[in-house]
Amino acid sequence: MFLAPARVLLQNAAVAEPKHVRAPTPAPASAPVHAAHAPPPAPPGSFRHRAHAIGHALSQQPHLQAIRDGVVGALPIILVGSAFLLLWQPPWPGLSRFLPSQAALRAGYLACAGLVSIYACAATALSLARRREADLAASVTTALAVFLVAQKTGVLQGGGVAIGLSTLGAAGLFPSFAAAIFAVEVIHFFAQRRWGIRLSGGAPDVVVRSFAALLPTSICIGVVWFLVHVAGVDLVGGISALFRPLVHGGDSLAAVLLVVLIDSALWMVGVHGLSVLAAVKPLWLSALAENMAAVSAGHPPPHVFTQEFFVWFIWQGGSGTTLALALMLLFARSKQLRLVGRAGVVPAIFNINEPLLFGTPVVMNGKLAPPFVVVPVILATLTWLCMRFGLVRPPYIEVVWTLPAPIGAYLSSGGDARAVVLQLVNLGIALAMWWPFVRRYDRALLAGERSEP
Repeated sequence: MFLAPARVLLQNAAVAEPKHVRAPTPAPASAPVHAAHAPPPAPPGSFRHRAHAIGHALSQQPHLQAIRDGVVGALPIILVGSAFLLLWQPPWPGLSRFLPSQAALRAGYLACAGLVSIYACAATALSLARRREADLAASVTTALAVFLVAQKTGVLQGGGVAIGLSTLGAAGLFPSFAAAIFAVEVIHFFAQRRWGIRLSGGAPDVVVRSFAALLPTSICIGVVWFLVHVAGVDLVGGISALFRPLVHGGDSLAAVLLVVLIDSALWMVGVHGLSVLAAVKPLWLSALAENMAAVSAGHPPPHVFTQEFFVWFIWQGGSGTTLALALMLLFARSKQLRLVGRAGVVPAIFNINEPLLFGTPVVMNGKLAPPFVVVPVILATLTWLCMRFGLVRPPYIEVVWTLPAPIGAYLSSGGDARAVVLQLVNLGIALAMWWPFVRRYDRALLAGERSEP
């Protein structure tokens, strides 16, 4: 069997998660099967060197890192909420007879995905506080207090006061990020200058830290309370409106193609695509949460621009739709490509493609660049048209990204069989477009192997 060569190749390929899920990581070394194809070091001043520098700078920006971690931290809650929503509105209505009541499932959904902004706020504040070396407990609790104080309240019929769930869900994501950053930076600012109430006399550390955070916490909450409830400034609505054009603009075909092209171009020069595209993850999460909220209210999903759109329909197997490449390499005549195919096909089925990108290699390889760049563009255009014109339901369920594409496409669309058909059609198109380039490359490597002594 091929387990032994696969193990060797994977050890030398430094396998990592694909670009659309994990934080940026340094590009792994190329597989040693054909060392001459290893990407050369980027010379200073070159495009590749500048791209690496930009990617590194963005990956180290503390606020972007905190927001990214906030999005990732909220994903488990979104996954659970998606499960409740899928059971609440199952693909086959007959399943409802064997499930808990709709009211019970709706309560589970609202407690998870319906309050996603609260969880994102806490996760963002925790991440930024660790980077700023600020008090963790004070940072998280102050950020949550600032976010909740910023909410507009309404009066119920019985005289009670209520906060609308809408601004604690999808609509409040960007205000939650802002609340977390504001609270942590103020606490950090005061801590650096040692401003605050200082206790002495051997008081417990937890009490000392609580009193030290009292002044910045009071200022954060007091400022936001005054602006919202005294001056009448709608901070949550204003911040949401500021980012709403980005969320809605992402649904355009131009925006989808721009993401695909940037991702492919960066990978072609050995730069992890997510290092530059990490900034779009909050937009993806916001679009997905709004899709979930719309479906829970009985409306069709309004957004196409979600991570699931790219993962299940365009980046099958990873950037460049390399699942098609992996399947073809299994039947290659070249020993090198056949080994890479055997080592990379199973990871590609589960959307991990670094063994293929650096083992074939695709990175810095002009012979395989055309399909790697063009195939995602064609699939993105076809998928966008199908979803925009209602032929396939856009994704609105968060599912684990390592599922095989047909399962992921089916579940993320809420059990739409047409999504599976589209996914398979896309894979067929990718196979057809990759084939002539892989065949030509395979022949060239085979001729070189035969000429070797």
